[in-house]
Amino acid sequence: MRRISVILAVACVLGVGAATVEADKESWEFTGVDEIRLDGVSGDLIIRPATGNKIVLELRSDVHPSENFRGEVDQSGSTVRIDEDWSGSNSSGDVEWTLFLPNGANGVSVEMSTASGDIDCAEVALQLDFESASGDVKLDDVELADRSEFSTASGDIMLSDMTVERHTKFSTASGDVELSDLKIEDECSFSTASGDVSVEGCTAGDDVDFSSASGDVEVRRVQLEGESRFSSASGDVSVVLDKLPKHDLVASSASGDVDFKAGAYGDDFKLVLVKRKDKGRISCPFKYTKEDEYEDHHVYEVKIVERGKGAPEIKLKTASGKVTVKD
Repeated sequence: MRRISVILAVACVLGVGAATVEADKESWEFTGVDEIRLDGVSGDLIIRPATGNKIVLELRSDVHPSENFRGEVDQSGSTVRIDEDWSGSNSSGDVEWTLFLPNGANGVSVEMSTASGDIDCAEVALQLDFESASGDVKLDDVELADRSEFSTASGDIMLSDMTVERHTKFSTASGDVELSDLKIEDECSFSTASGDVSVEGCTAGDDVDFSSASGDVEVRRVQLEGESRFSSASGDVSVVLDKLPKHDLVASSASGDVDFKAGAYGDDFKLVLVKRKDKGRISCPFKYTKEDEYEDHHVYEVKIVERGKGAPEIKLKTASGKVTVKD
């Protein structure tokens, strides 16, 4: 009972609206909130639509010993701050925060900073910033505000059935990036240091970047509405499109293979195929219209196929792997 009475006292002193407590569950209701900040350690955050017109926060915890964890919630004006207070050296267990946002709360900004907690968000509209050492990011049917940012050191990033607004950035150091059925607006980036990048069934705007330092990049059934870049330092890059994009495309790898296939090439395009002269090979079903070489620390050979107006330009480059064009 001592832990429960302490939490209730905190809620009353700080003016947090309508706090209730059960044995392993606590909940709060808020109005007039436009910013929510969670400073966590290992607790996960789930965001779902609310059934009413108030913001509701729930905390479920299963920690041993129970007195070694306390969730602290403070509303100050239009800002709610959530903290995880851990004590003792032998604590263990699970902590889960669930945030319910009502319809029309798309002006709410949520910031989460955590060591290892995951974020799972579905069917809501919000501004969302997430930073974690090892937590995963899972978003499904979410309406993100412009310039949201997500960064995790070793977690995975999984997005599906949603629009990614302009200037949004997703990055992970060693996790995978999985994107499916997205509308990606201009100037967005998706990157991983050592994981794989998978893009399927998406529409991408102008100046969109998909990259991995040492993993593979695989693109399927994507409609490109602007200039796009797909790159890996040491992994393979594979791009398969139903038809050529209307704008330029670059696919490159430092030491992996680069494959490209379009269901229909049409009469107007330009293929620029590049590899190191002393490594790898180039395979293309079309007759080359020009061949050249240039030096940039190493000697590179360039093979060009130009048809009609010579646009869009599809540039495929590798330093030591293979470049393959398939019809």
